[in-house]
Amino acid sequence: MHLTSRRARPLRLFAGALSGLLCTIAQVCLWAQTTPGTKMPGGMDVWQVPTSQNLMPHFEEVNGRRILYVDGRPFTVLAVEIPWWDLIYGRYEETETAYDHLYPAAEKVGLNALKVPMKWSMVEPKRGVYDFSYLDHVKRLAEQHHLKLILNWFAHYASGDGTIYLNLTGEMFAPMYIVSDEKTYPRAVDADGIAHHNAASYAYEPIIDREIAAFRAFLQHIKNVDSQTHTILMIQVENEIATFGVDRHNPKRWRDHSPAANKRFAENGFTDDLKFSAWDLSYNWIRRIVDAGAAVYPIPFFLNFVGGQVTDWMVGGAPGEDVETYLKNCPNISFIGINSYLCAEWRPDNSCARPSQASIDELRAPLMRYRVGRNLPSITETNSGANSIASRLAYVAAGEFGAPIFSPWALTVSYPEPYAPYVLPDGSLANGAFLLRDAYSSLSKALPQISYYAASDKLKVFMARLSSQKFSQTEDVNGFKVTVTGEADGQVIALHPSDHEFLLVGYRASVSLNDPGFRWPAMKAVHVEKGYWSGERWVKDGEPAYGINQSDLTLSVDLDVPQVVRVSW
Repeated sequence: MHLTSRRARPLRLFAGALSGLLCTIAQVCLWAQTTPGTKMPGGMDVWQVPTSQNLMPHFEEVNGRRILYVDGRPFTVLAVEIPWWDLIYGRYEETETAYDHLYPAAEKVGLNALKVPMKWSMVEPKRGVYDFSYLDHVKRLAEQHHLKLILNWFAHYASGDGTIYLNLTGEMFAPMYIVSDEKTYPRAVDADGIAHHNAASYAYEPIIDREIAAFRAFLQHIKNVDSQTHTILMIQVENEIATFGVDRHNPKRWRDHSPAANKRFAENGFTDDLKFSAWDLSYNWIRRIVDAGAAVYPIPFFLNFVGGQVTDWMVGGAPGEDVETYLKNCPNISFIGINSYLCAEWRPDNSCARPSQASIDELRAPLMRYRVGRNLPSITETNSGANSIASRLAYVAAGEFGAPIFSPWALTVSYPEPYAPYVLPDGSLANGAFLLRDAYSSLSKALPQISYYAASDKLKVFMARLSSQKFSQTEDVNGFKVTVTGEADGQVIALHPSDHEFLLVGYRASVSLNDPGFRWPAMKAVHVEKGYWSGERWVKDGEPAYGINQSDLTLSVDLDVPQVVRVSW
């Protein structure tokens, strides 16, 4: 048991005794059924963040930045991705249920969404013939388990060798009529003049025309079945965009050298292969697909790039990570997320030989790099396994950066540290799933408020500099000094929107506030409640563990387990 948990009982006894004393002597009870809270103009409670009449998933310019709204409220996607390779080409109907056990497991972990790949080869098994049975299947499962969906449109895949397929079983992304017809749908050519059968050239119209048709049909079906329920929140378009696949550190594969691509390169005055690749893939391919989808059903669309440098083995997302070019050329792309994996030492097979200590600076660095132009830095993939990287990074991404999505990779396979999945084959939770559950369950209790105030001076994230360290940290939160102590990967988000209102979100930590209002008899007006938001309604949920020290006028709140505590005076 953690130190903060051992302290919880005496703090609760102290608070209860104090309440009784006040009720006896002053005939005033410390507790109220609902915390009054500061009222804003119009009588609205300070914690009632602005809602939207548009119930569709969308971004709005609010509070000085773009915020994702879902069902009319500010929202942050707290997800994990599921794999795709057990959905076997030629046996899609038979293997459709391969990942069904992950939906109840996702609910246990506290996810509010699952990131689910949708392969073009499943959606269009034959030219012009569409099959949305898997989409309908995962939508039903998500709704049964109180989950939203982020759908990954996998028509092109860049993490393995090749892009339109890696093999002809579970990693078949484009339909077979595309794969088998190299004449109609030409392949990309490297700088040595070698055509790659598993990498399509996007300098030719036929494959783009066919993907646009399929994507339009895909969005039309989503509109038909989900425009009222809003289970499907966003679409990730493709995956880690590149031309040839994983060997993108090779300059000979930084762009397509097919005759049509070479002609486009010369006609547009390019001299740099990486800049051309970013422009060509974004303007002539992604823009057209996304614009076509948005014309049918304009939910948010986004891309994911792999974080790294051009010389690293892990380079992806328009080689060179040219975020600015993609956002300029693709106005209907809402943001570009980063796939960021932390490791102190990599093995030759790209697995992690020595885990990273995941310092707070390491966690922030990739998000800082993706603060480019209008982009909203987000984590579309990150470490899973037995470590605390994801649980710590979730607080940083959601709180400090206002990321619209946070999603480790993956539920059934851990990476880059192997053999430590969040979910075992029998559906039970294991390894780092419990740490992630602590982070997600606490954030979810005040998600609209965190999403609204994120990345502002009214919100501060507290945690140890390095994983598993004890820590004591004092920070200014909107003009008020707050001290947090914690251990065992405890962490806290402190929200302070007005003079005497605090929202404390976290676990395995204690929070101290100092103010003259904590002196008798002014302290009679202090309200401390544990609870969560259900829609716009604050729901009390048990008694908080807290105490007031009269000698130094300090109110201390103990967050032993994941919770939200509301303080006002």
